[in-house]
Amino acid sequence: MLEVGMMKMAFKNILRNKRRSFLTALSLFVASFVVVALYGYVQGFLNGTKEAVINLETGHITIARTEYLRKRVFLPVDELIEEPSPIIHNLLKFKEVKLVAPRIKFTALISRDNTTKPAYVMAIDPEKEKSTINIKSRIITGSGNLESGFILGKELANSLKINPGDTLIILSRTTLGGLNGIKLPVSGIANFGMSTLNRSFILMSLKHARKLLKTKEGASEILLFLQNDKQIPELKTKLKLPPDLDAKSYMELLGTFGVYFKLAGVFYGFIYILIIGLATFAIINTMTVAVFERLREIGTLKAIGMTDNEVFMLFGMEGTMLGALGGFFGSLLGLLFAYGLSIKGINVESILKNTAFPMPYIIRPEANFKVFLFAFLLTLIISALSSVFPALYARKLTPQEALRQV
Repeated sequence: MLEVGMMKMAFKNILRNKRRSFLTALSLFVASFVVVALYGYVQGFLNGTKEAVINLETGHITIARTEYLRKRVFLPVDELIEEPSPIIHNLLKFKEVKLVAPRIKFTALISRDNTTKPAYVMAIDPEKEKSTINIKSRIITGSGNLESGFILGKELANSLKINPGDTLIILSRTTLGGLNGIKLPVSGIANFGMSTLNRSFILMSLKHARKLLKTKEGASEILLFLQNDKQIPELKTKLKLPPDLDAKSYMELLGTFGVYFKLAGVFYGFIYILIIGLATFAIINTMTVAVFERLREIGTLKAIGMTDNEVFMLFGMEGTMLGALGGFFGSLLGLLFAYGLSIKGINVESILKNTAFPMPYIIRPEANFKVFLFAFLLTLIISALSSVFPALYARKLTPQEALRQV
């Protein structure tokens, strides 16, 4: 009963000074909102980037010749896996593996009339990789049929002033060291969602690439797509590969960018601590001011029999209630905000179109209920702990001291 009575009194005190209570709750509201919304944005950015890198570049694990991996930045065509079929057959036996996809990657020159441009070419099995490349969702114009032609990025297409149906010459070094060229029609122009790909990327079938490179069955890389990336370390230990092959996870292949990828989480943690620190300062300041403004009240309450512990409890409850109010609604709005943006996505193409990093144009913030709960509970705990210092001061005051300082 005592606790219920104290809660009623604390609630009345909050309502009595609406302006002060509103500002305190607002600071906690903003803190919890920013924490949930920022987490959603950062996590959405990281997830989108990871998904783009895995689907378009590396898979969860890339298997290739050791020499190819060492020179991978140059995309050497003389370091192909000549007979990938038996290896692919063995890899499909692992229950963690969802898809095994051979790819060929190489550099080429693409020519039309008197204009020639360098290009990064990736050849895939279009039937196998419907779920990874997702061609249909990327095509702007054209059919996107890789059996009859090839697809290129929209900026590369604009620079060559070409349209679907136009025939271009693609030149490249072969696996034998010579030069070869083939004529292929453009079957589609695509937005690959990343500036680096839109400027120079060509997507074609393995059939056309092998004809151009003069290889019967070769593949630059064999990509493994798993159920989730937590399975990578265990699966890597299970792989029994020929001595000239090696396996690398997507994080190992990211190199320097992988460091930035990890630092993004650290950056979020720093911002999180800063926001919570500001909210803590706000509630300590507000509750301390409340104690000094109510010295007469504290003295009177103690004079009529309220114990030190009851005074301490009263101020602690006031701070906790304000924290619960601001934290709950701030976290809830942050969750709803992140959810709304996750459906539509945030288009950052104008910001990222000149960057060299593989970042997606559309960021979809993550709406995570666990983060909502965490932010709310943390705000509640912070507000309760922040109320301790002013509550302790009020607890120590004697009725005479409180009334004398008015």
